[in-house]
Amino acid sequence: MKRLLLIFLLLASASFGQTTLFQIVESVPKETTMEKSRLPRTQTVWLDMIKHSKNTLDIGMFYFANKKGEALEPVMDAIKNAAARGVKVRILVDSSFYSGSEKSVDELAGINNITIAKISFKNSGGGVMHAKYIVADEKDVYSGSANADWRALDHIHELGVRVKNKKLGKCFETIFNYDWNNSDIGRNTIRQDISADDVINSFNQLTIETKNYGKVTLFPCFSPIGKVPEIFSNEHDEMLNIINNAKSSLHIQMYSYNTKDEFRDIDNALRDAAARGVKIKIIFANWAIRKGATEVIQELSKVKNIEVKFSAIPEHSSGFISYARVEHCKYFIADNNISWISSANWERGYFYGSRNTTIVIENKKVNAALKNIFMFDWKSKYTEFVDANKTYESVKRSQ
Repeated sequence: MKRLLLIFLLLASASFGQTTLFQIVESVPKETTMEKSRLPRTQTVWLDMIKHSKNTLDIGMFYFANKKGEALEPVMDAIKNAAARGVKVRILVDSSFYSGSEKSVDELAGINNITIAKISFKNSGGGVMHAKYIVADEKDVYSGSANADWRALDHIHELGVRVKNKKLGKCFETIFNYDWNNSDIGRNTIRQDISADDVINSFNQLTIETKNYGKVTLFPCFSPIGKVPEIFSNEHDEMLNIINNAKSSLHIQMYSYNTKDEFRDIDNALRDAAARGVKIKIIFANWAIRKGATEVIQELSKVKNIEVKFSAIPEHSSGFISYARVEHCKYFIADNNISWISSANWERGYFYGSRNTTIVIENKKVNAALKNIFMFDWKSKYTEFVDANKTYESVKRSQ
C-alpha cells in the first residue's frame, strides 16, 4: 500500500511539474509610476532566452539601435557570447530602415556563427519588416512590440509575451525561414516544412498548462496578407473576428490609428460593437496625433459607448531623448477572457504591407493582468480624454 502511494505521489509530482513557461513581458519608462508593475521586464527575458540558448537563435527585428552603457548593450554582448559557445545565430532586419537609419546591427557582423540578413517588403506591399520576435532553440518564443532598441527597454512602454513550446516555436521558425528565403542572402535555401500536427492557427489552437495562469489556449497570427503561408491565420481577419464577437467590453491600447486609403474595417467594427452595447475604452499614444489621424480619432471619441484618451509620457530627468518616452504597446482585451498582443499598429499598411506577429490568448487570468496594466494607465496622470473640438499639435519626436 505504501509503495502504491509512493508511486502515485511521484506520478502526481511529475505531472504537476509539466508546465509550460509563459510570461507577459513589459518594458516601462524609467521615472514613471509604471515602474510599479511586477511583470517580467523585456531586457531580463531576452537575456534569459539568449543566455540559455544551446543550438540556435533566430531574431526577427525591425532594426537594432544600441548605445554604449545603455540597456541593449548587455543583450548585444549576450548574443556575441551565445555565438562564441557555438550557438548558430541568424538575425533578420528591415533593409529600408537599415539603409536610411540605424546600423547598430553591424556590431554583430563578421562574428563567427552570426549571420545577418536584410529583407525588403517595400516592393511587395510598400511596407517593412516590422515584427519583433526571438526564437531560441526552435522552442522558446518572444513576440511583442519592443524593437531591439536601448530606448525600448528603458524609456518606452512596450508589451510582449514569452512562451516556451516546440509547436509555437515551429510556427515562428516557419515564418522566419519564409522571410529568410526572401532576404538579400537567403535565396530560397531553407526548407519550410511544417507538419499538419505542428500547425497552430485559429482552427487548431494550442492549449498549455502554465504555472502562473493555469490552462492557457493560444495561437499566432501574422501579416501581411499575401505574404503568410496559407496554413497560418492572418492578423487582420482574427482581429476583426474578436471585435465582432465581443459581448461586453473592449480595452484597447494602441500606438497609432488611421483610416486613410479608405481602410475603415477597424473603425466600422468598433462602431458596430459600440452600437450593440459593448463598452469600449481606448488609449492612443500622443504620437498618433498627426494630420488626418487626429480627426479620425476625434470622430471616434464622439461615438456612444466609446471613450478615448491620449497618453503622454514626461521627459526623463536627463533631458529630451529622441524617439522615446512614449507608449508603443499594441494590445487589446475582449470581455474577460480574450487577449491580443501584437507588433502591428492599427493602420492599413501594417496588415497589407508589413511583416507583423500577434499571439491571441484565451485565459481569464491573462486577461485580468492586461486589464490591470490598461486601467493603471487609464487612471494615471499620463492620460487625458480626447477633446473632439481641440486643435492638436504633433509632438516632438527628435531633435
